[in-house]
Amino acid sequence: MSQRTVSDAGEDGLLGAIFRTLGRDAASRPWVVLGPGDDAAAVRLRPGEVLVASQDDLVEGTHFELRWTDPRLLAGRLFAVGLSDLAAMGRVRPLGVLITSCLPSKLPLDWFLDFLRGVREAAARHRAPVLGGNLARSERVHLSISVLGAGRAGRLIRRTGAKPGDLLCGVGPLGEAAAGLELLRKGRSTGPLVRSFWSPEPLFGAGARLEGLATAMLDNSDGLLRSCRILAEESGVGLRLDLSRALASRALRRFCSERGLDLRRHQLVSAEDYGLVFTVPAGTRLWPDAYPLGRVVRKGRGDALAGRPFEHFL
Repeated sequence: MSQRTVSDAGEDGLLGAIFRTLGRDAASRPWVVLGPGDDAAAVRLRPGEVLVASQDDLVEGTHFELRWTDPRLLAGRLFAVGLSDLAAMGRVRPLGVLITSCLPSKLPLDWFLDFLRGVREAAARHRAPVLGGNLARSERVHLSISVLGAGRAGRLIRRTGAKPGDLLCGVGPLGEAAAGLELLRKGRSTGPLVRSFWSPEPLFGAGARLEGLATAMLDNSDGLLRSCRILAEESGVGLRLDLSRALASRALRRFCSERGLDLRRHQLVSAEDYGLVFTVPAGTRLWPDAYPLGRVVRKGRGDALAGRPFEHFL
């Protein structure tokens, strides 16, 4: 492995690596008018579409540690956590992303080049080319992604539409990523729970399926408890939870059993899964991958949501 650092390569060297690795993909997409290389990017929207945008970050020491992080997997996770916000809005197609990389001067250059390879792979997988971004020096690795998508005007699913009588439902894993993160911190690098942490999947198919059906929705990035509190507050309703039919893999059940953890409480308070939490009218037939989580009631009549939610600043 080379001993060169990002400081040795310099900004021009890093930019050259970025353009060589990522530049062609954006130019090949018919909706990209301008990609990396100008002061700003430009994308083309179809008639009746609106631009949908969001932003997210992965910070060394908060979301990952260099000692157990594979930079290519980290790049894939960065895309997934950003694009999940678009999937949570309903039928949205990705247009591209902007990535800011804040890097320590002594970071090995090979680490950054592996990260770029992971970015290229993720961009191709999600059909979301890198349109631009920024480089800066920092004390720790800080990666920021801004995601751009196109949705149909007037059809986006918001957090504000849940009504008493609706069903509260979910799709995607619950509690898997937090378990995988604990295993990573203790030296485990393989297994289904570790894969769940590194490879969350933006649920674009589920989001599209829920357009015109879901009354409210958000992505489950900060844990089910926090997601439910946000949805209830934004919609002005109460929620009664019942996790007895929530998705739980054999690996997660074994993880909780071996540690004496209550499975449902773990699923309630654990973060970083990036599934979807949504409400639909009573009587809606759920597809096999979706599961009930409870129901919507009038404000003030919901059960107390017991437990401590994930909090970024604790």
